[in-house]
Amino acid sequence: QRAFKDKKIIDDANKIAEVLKALEIKITAKVGTGDKLFGSVSNIDVAEALAKEGQSIDKKYISVAGGHVKRLGKYDATIRLHRDVTVDLPFEVIAQAD
Repeated sequence: QRAFKDKKIIDDANKIAEVLKALEIKITAKVGTGDKLFGSVSNIDVAEALAKEGQSIDKKYISVAGGHVKRLGKYDATIRLHRDVTVDLPFEVIAQAD
């Protein structure tokens, strides 16, 4: 019974993982001189971007490589959907249009 329940949870997590892999996440941020950001982009911003795409994932399950992003460019976040299922989510930080 428990193994069956675990398998269903893992299958559901894998389905979400496939949906997440198909997403192209772009996060806009205010930019100062060069490509430095005012402030930083963190797991909270990634969670908000995912919510806009219809995927509600708690920020505590999202970890951004290096903790905080302080420059424009492409980065990776790791999302833990289950103890056996993690997804690498590439995202891009782009300049906010004035």
